[in-house]
Formats: sequence, C-alpha cells, structure tokens
Amino acid sequence: MRGNSFGRFLVITSFGESHGPALGAVVDGVPAGIELCVDHIAYALHRRRPGLSNLTSARQEEDIPEILSGVLNNRTLGTPIAVVVRNQDARSTEYSQHTYRTGHADSIWEEKYGIRDYRGGGRASGRETIARVIAGAIAERILPPELRILAYTLQIGEIATRAAFDDVTREQIDTYSTRCPDPVINEAMENELLRLKSIGDSAGGIVELRLDGVPIGLGEPVFHKTKSELAAAIMSIGAVSGVSLGEAFTEVLLPGSDFHLPVDGGTQGLAARSHGIQGGITTGERITMRIAVKPTSTIGEMAMQGRHDPCIVPRIIPVIEAMAALTLADLYLASRLDTAL
Repeated sequence: MRGNSFGRFLVITSFGESHGPALGAVVDGVPAGIELCVDHIAYALHRRRPGLSNLTSARQEEDIPEILSGVLNNRTLGTPIAVVVRNQDARSTEYSQHTYRTGHADSIWEEKYGIRDYRGGGRASGRETIARVIAGAIAERILPPELRILAYTLQIGEIATRAAFDDVTREQIDTYSTRCPDPVINEAMENELLRLKSIGDSAGGIVELRLDGVPIGLGEPVFHKTKSELAAAIMSIGAVSGVSLGEAFTEVLLPGSDFHLPVDGGTQGLAARSHGIQGGITTGERITMRIAVKPTSTIGEMAMQGRHDPCIVPRIIPVIEAMAALTLADLYLASRLDTAL
C-alpha cells in the first residue's frame, strides 16, 4: 500500500492505526537549526484531541507526543524528525470483523486489499489525523512568523454565522465548543449537536480557512499551483467532501465586471476575488477557502455509546490548519529554487 506520504520538499510519512499501539509521523526535509520543542507539538495535538467538550467523542486520549529523532536541545538537526503518540483508550472489542459500517471505508478497503483492520477503521480512522497535526506543528516553525493560518466553523447543518471575524485568534476560537466565534450561533449549534447526539444522529458543516501574510510568489504553474496544492491537501482529509477558493460557486455567477474588481488601489493588476492567488501564484493578499465536511458516518446505536463525535467540524479545524501549513511550507521551501542565488 502506498499513499502514506505527502509533500515534495517537506515530506511527511504518516503511520499507525486507530487501535494499534501508537500513531505518528516522520517529517523529512526540515532545515537544520529551527527552534522546535515537544510543547509546540503537544499544543497542536491538544487542540485536536477528543474529550475537550460534551460535543466530542468520550474516548479519553491524552495524545502526548514523543520526539524520537531529528531534534537536539530544541533545535532541528536537518535529519528526519520522528514523533509518536501512544494509544491509551482503544476498545477494540466494540468492533466486529464481520460488520461493514455504512459510510466508512470498511468494505471497499477489504475489497481492494483482501484484508483490513476492522478495529475502529485502522488507517481509515479520523485518528490518523494525529500524524497531520504533528507535521503541521513542525511546518509552522518553518514558515515566516508573520504568516497566520486560521480556520473556524462557519456553518453546522442549517445553522450558519454571518458575522465577520477579522481580528479573532485561535485561542479565542478555541473557547467556543463548536469553534464558531459567534456567541449566539455557537449556542444554537451546540444545542443542535446535543440533540443529534441524544438520538444517535450527526451533522456536517462548512469551515472557513484564512491565510494571511503569505509571501508573494509561492506556487509553481502549471501543475503545482498554490490553489491546487491546497485543495488536494485538504481534500485528503477523510471527512472533507468539498473545497472552494472563496465562495467560488456563487462568485462565478457574477458578471466579469463584478468578479474582477481590483484590490484597493488597482495598480498591480490584482483582483479581490482571486483570493490571494493569481496564475496559481500567491499575491500576498489574504487567501480564503471554504471546506465542506460531511456528517459523521457513525450514527445510530454505536453513536449513542458516546465514543463518536456527532459532528466532526469542531475537531477538524486544527487538521485543516495543519494541512494548510504543510502545503505552504512545502511551497516555501520549493521557492528557494525558483531564482538564481
């Protein structure tokens, strides 16, 4: 089986199963001398771990990272960085080898490979995203400090916020159980998810991703455009079913005279609705993306046992941010080869 590695210049290899001894990542291509300590990774993992509110799975995992290689005295060595997280609260007896859960990868995985890890989905479990969050935390240490990656919940089910959040921070977003930083809408979303949880049902939603302070010139036409790299990275997350640059599916219905309105000033040929990417190359303006997240596949009796999220949207936020960081860091390292020294 292939397909467990991501990136060209910054390469992450994800390993481990949901109910195996451990999961983790090997990250290769990190330049030497970058400040990195276990707390940087632990903070990122804490944001994605279960059990942070009554809206998430009751599975109790501390998700404590162990750095096995590639770092000495809190500085990267330029060698592969291996990080592992031990599983502590797997309950494999709750899963049957002969049960194929609707909406999960169970049956198609066995059809393709002739064997599968039926314990919680194995590699197809959302717990695999631990590796992505580990690697994303490392990637953020490579990126310029002024680059800001921020995602938040825009909509869950039919409940959506229409507020603008230009000055909100990750820390502020994390104080809301749904990670929607609109107090009124957060409460409505929370009540709806508690209702769905009580009857064993689930909901999906939409996440908004904002990338500010991205350097000008990232992205390589023709086949490594920044927009296509970001879309592919985010679509690789199991629960994601759609990605758009800005509000693409409504914006493209506008006449060209509205769609191509220039960025304030208009002297650089930049269009506001390019959302920070023109010709596949970053312009330095904000990049905005919308991500569609499907309803949790586990519903019914198994969901009512309490070890599955009624909605994946709140916990997918740090995973989306991690994949954005990995993509931008890979393009950032690639940009070093774009011009003569």
